[in-house]
Amino acid sequence: MICNLALMKGSGCSHTIFLLREVIDYFASHCSTVYMAALDARKAFDRVNHVKLFNLLLDNNVPARVVRVICDWYGKTTCVVRWRNWLSEDFGVNSGIRQGSILSPVLFNIYFDTLLCEMRRNGEGCYLGRHYVGCIAYADDLLCNLQSMLDVCHNVGSSLDIAFNSSK
Repeated sequence: MICNLALMKGSGCSHTIFLLREVIDYFASHCSTVYMAALDARKAFDRVNHVKLFNLLLDNNVPARVVRVICDWYGKTTCVVRWRNWLSEDFGVNSGIRQGSILSPVLFNIYFDTLLCEMRRNGEGCYLGRHYVGCIAYADDLLCNLQSMLDVCHNVGSSLDIAFNSSK
């Protein structure tokens, strides 16, 4: 089950903004008060846990041979630190996904979708007709209905090593 609009074919930022506006207009026109919280995941791409990501890929029916290729690719990732003219020894990278890669947004959306599906399973948020719009996500930003949804964000986020930036 896909809970993340960004995972739906052909959708993008303009669709997310349109959906947010429609949800607010709908509930305001029916004399409901709309309370929202906007959350930004801190260093979201850098914090993706590889093992959890690979398991989520398998759970989402990504073919095992594709997951093995991604595991191999990420398992060989190394970095060095440059300070002035000096380079450190290379070291392995055990978390994070490559920013700028065309595959990274898809991997991140699958990772982050776990949180959105948990909110839906808990009955948090609202529906427009039969469509769940209780939590709207785009990249590492999340718009959701307040306290009980924030609790879900905290609990599931903690299990996935997603830390939300409380200063934004």
